[in-house]
Amino acid sequence: MLCPVLCALIGATAAPGPTVRKMLYRVTGVTGDDVAAARAAKELTLFDAYALSVFNTETMAIEGENSVQAALQREQAFTSFIPSLSLKANNAFPEQKRNYTPLKSSAVSLNARLPIITGLDQVSQITMSISGVKLRELELYDGAGRLLDEVASAYFGVLLLRQGLRNGEQVLGLHAQMLGELRRRVDIGRSRRSDLLRTRSQMYALEAQIKSIRSSLSHAEIALCSLTGAQAGAALRDAADLPAPAYALADESAVMEKRWDVRAAREKVEQAKAGLLAAYGGHLPSAYIEGSYMIYQEKPKSSLLDRTMDAYRLTSPASVLTSQYSKTKYRDYFVSIGVELPILGPDITFAKVREAHSVKRQADLGLSKTVRLARQDFADSYKTWESSIGELEAYKQAFASAEENYRLVAAEYRMNQVTILDVLTSLTSLQGARDDYERALLQTRLDRVRLGIAAGEFYGDNIRALRPARRAQ
Repeated sequence: MLCPVLCALIGATAAPGPTVRKMLYRVTGVTGDDVAAARAAKELTLFDAYALSVFNTETMAIEGENSVQAALQREQAFTSFIPSLSLKANNAFPEQKRNYTPLKSSAVSLNARLPIITGLDQVSQITMSISGVKLRELELYDGAGRLLDEVASAYFGVLLLRQGLRNGEQVLGLHAQMLGELRRRVDIGRSRRSDLLRTRSQMYALEAQIKSIRSSLSHAEIALCSLTGAQAGAALRDAADLPAPAYALADESAVMEKRWDVRAAREKVEQAKAGLLAAYGGHLPSAYIEGSYMIYQEKPKSSLLDRTMDAYRLTSPASVLTSQYSKTKYRDYFVSIGVELPILGPDITFAKVREAHSVKRQADLGLSKTVRLARQDFADSYKTWESSIGELEAYKQAFASAEENYRLVAAEYRMNQVTILDVLTSLTSLQGARDDYERALLQTRLDRVRLGIAAGEFYGDNIRALRPARRAQ
């Protein structure tokens, strides 16, 4: 009862917005019809589990919101060329007095400013914003691969534990039947009592293993619920029988060009270059056009000396001839082109340039590390898949031999040619061979999926390689 309750609580998540939803359709290759089919499916395949994980959990939605924010930051960077318009009002203190000429008067004005170029800030901001959009998109694709890896590990883990549980219960049932037969043979003196005790000991050990498997299965199902939002105990159907890859280990260089984490690391280098350009641009001059329109300005109060001079000018004989020329007119607007050269300021330091160089070197190192780890990941994944193919064939042959051996031993036991110990030994061998084969089969399919993720194979529309043929529900 606890597992369904936990899964119900875990599954209560917020849905992504329409913009992010469209983005996830494009990146993951999962459509709304796929999600609807997965929710209605009676048996979940790996593709169904992945489709549910994309839209039932927040992992990809969070990455999608990062891409949306990067696109909005790009729009903000382009608006740096748009002129700014503001309304400015000020009240000058102290108040004007008749005996003083004010340095500043109260006024209301409408101001406008159009940047022509601000060092290299605008160019670098636009470059970094465009690079940021690309980076977030690449990280979104890489996040889709990581999510598929997590879902595949949880999905095959549940399948493996469920098959192990079924095998253990079947073997336990066989031991129970054998125990009844042993009691009958002990009663008639055909078997020893020690054989009966040995069988009981085997049954107790099997019961302990089954309890351990059930506990592990409960934890694995909770993890799968957390990743997909599916109901607890949902039936799973292993349909991820993929063909061999169309590439070889020698195609490593071509594979590296397609890996999203490598491409994202390269984009970080481009961002660092733009940051370096901005750091150098802080030392360059900036140019702008600005203007102001005076809506209201307080008129200065005239002093006693000003009134005396005005009276003298009015009584002067030449005042009539010069009055029209002596009046001073003031424009209520102005427009100017300005150039500023930064000399000293918190943003004008050579330490900022050195920091940008350090960020660039760090990005280069990050790219080198990402490529190295990506090569290792692809090589390990390919070698692991090749090894699992060979192991699967060997376990298949061992399982067939164990089945034949058990059939022969059981027949010989019925003819009293072997003891119960021989039967138990062959039965234990059969159980181990069956578990090993089924584990190898599931591990081989998981390794194939991981190889496809490491090679950049399952992205966008290519994810449909994991989709099985639609079955009738």
